[in-house]
Amino acid sequence: MTMRSLLALLLLSIASVNLMAQTQPSNEIALDYTYLHTNAPPGGCGCFSMNGGSGSYAYHLGPQFATVIEVGAVHAAKVDASGLDLTLTSYLAGPRFYYRRPYARFVPYGQVLLGAVRATGGLAPANSGGASSSTVFGSALGGGVEFNISRTITLRVAQVDYFVTTFYNKVDDHQNNLRISTGAAYHFGKR
Repeated sequence: MTMRSLLALLLLSIASVNLMAQTQPSNEIALDYTYLHTNAPPGGCGCFSMNGGSGSYAYHLGPQFATVIEVGAVHAAKVDASGLDLTLTSYLAGPRFYYRRPYARFVPYGQVLLGAVRATGGLAPANSGGASSSTVFGSALGGGVEFNISRTITLRVAQVDYFVTTFYNKVDDHQNNLRISTGAAYHFGKR
């Protein structure tokens, strides 16, 4: 190939990527089912499972980057032999990075979300007022894979996060949780 042909091919590639970025949907609303494996009771693992869901809004700043706001809740009834219940409600936000390839249906992504997590129920650590609820710092570090059904509908095949909470537990005030989600997203509004 001649230098002129290579230059034309390069310019065409840049223009097509630029056009793809301009027609990229800029908003996304998602609903997910969430499974959480947690070690909330103090000392040792004391692990148990929680189920629930989440909703999120993402604003795409381009094809590779979005800012995300997520609200979720998971619940467990009759935890272990205690018979107590626990509900965790999370309010998280942060960046999400996508690895998009032209014409690819599967799109992997990674994210770092920070915010607050509120515990309520019989197993919830008491706050200073003595009520059965407490709100602490929480974070989710992880990622997943989306499958593009169309320009507007995406299935979240799987999302796996290391979900950290810092509830008082008389040991180290730190809970390491595994969060797994799956769901669907609707994309709208073009840039």
